[in-house]
Amino acid sequence: MKIGFVDYVFNRQLPIGTDGLSEVVWSLAGPLAEQGHEVHIAGPYIGSIFPNSKVKVHSFELPFIGYRNIIGHILIVGKAIKVLQQFGPFDVFHAPEYLSTALLCQLQNQTPVVLTEPGNIYERIANGNPYDFVTTQFFKVAAHNTAVKCGAVIATSAEMGRWWKRTGTNENKIARIPLGVNLEGFTPVANARKQLGWSGQEKHLLFTARLSVETGAQYLLEAMPAILKVYPNVRLHIVGKGKFEEELHRIANRLKVEQALNWYGWVKLDELPAFYSATEAMVFPGTSGGTPRVMLQAMSCGAPFIGSAIGGITDHIEPGETGWLVPPRQPEALANAVIEVLDNPGIAQLNAERAKTYVNSLNWATVAEQIVQKVYLPLLQGKFVESSELVRVNSKSAF
Repeated sequence: MKIGFVDYVFNRQLPIGTDGLSEVVWSLAGPLAEQGHEVHIAGPYIGSIFPNSKVKVHSFELPFIGYRNIIGHILIVGKAIKVLQQFGPFDVFHAPEYLSTALLCQLQNQTPVVLTEPGNIYERIANGNPYDFVTTQFFKVAAHNTAVKCGAVIATSAEMGRWWKRTGTNENKIARIPLGVNLEGFTPVANARKQLGWSGQEKHLLFTARLSVETGAQYLLEAMPAILKVYPNVRLHIVGKGKFEEELHRIANRLKVEQALNWYGWVKLDELPAFYSATEAMVFPGTSGGTPRVMLQAMSCGAPFIGSAIGGITDHIEPGETGWLVPPRQPEALANAVIEVLDNPGIAQLNAERAKTYVNSLNWATVAEQIVQKVYLPLLQGKFVESSELVRVNSKSAF
């Protein structure tokens, strides 16, 4: 099978395939190529070191108008499509964001287009939209065109499946297949605290995500005074960068918790397992979005996980079995969950071990094969797509 990917949502100064949605592109493309498929990726890369040598890479220069703006994004995606068309025909085009899929559907109608959703703009509007008015309207148009014209939407969670159905996707074109995790790369690290220089006399919490309003770090900061009252020796380690960082520092100073925080900025993907392995709990109090990849990474490294009861988190976390769920935007509930984990380290580790066993089925190679069998092949045969049995469906997450 010949598959074309569009890749452009990443920081061009970082190693290729390790940042943004580019991580999803390469996490799928590599296993697909290893399974014998002919995989092409077009992107505005400036480096020459790629995660998998079996993938055929087509780099191109950025348009003159720039990168981080709507017009620039349209020009980049349009250029990527033109580059891929030089190496066609393809059996399938695939992208992890709906600007690319909307333009792919608009500029060609011969090849089925598949979206692995990164979320949904209407869900963002309902639960925590980080975009300005103009960008929001632009994403609405892209989401609608993708929903109506795409051959298939891969929903990484039940909630996202429902949002894409509301946006206009035929239910028979929605496949529920989760994101994967690199099980070889995300494993527990021995002596992680010593490696990171963390004190063995302190309790350690971890937040890692893009610093944006919808990832919810502000609620964890607001929970810190209550946590510190019970555990004065707690340190919160914040990994990530984003436009919301300055506001988070203001919140921390207002709450007088800055002295309990460590800020790391962006950390290389291969360095994250040490952070997950060293923490008492990975905490993700997000308010919006699909399935956070950091949750699956933390679970794979054996870190106890506390997360908001939203989106794909509820698909993977069974309270009292594989982690803790708290209502979004409720710092008091979040503080109580953290204190419960710190009070009961044995139970926390037992839950973490169950979670680690659970994610063993979510390696990227298995996910890629599921996409071939449940999405690509049915599309080529003119059939409806199928949901994957990889997703655990419970009463809260079923369609």
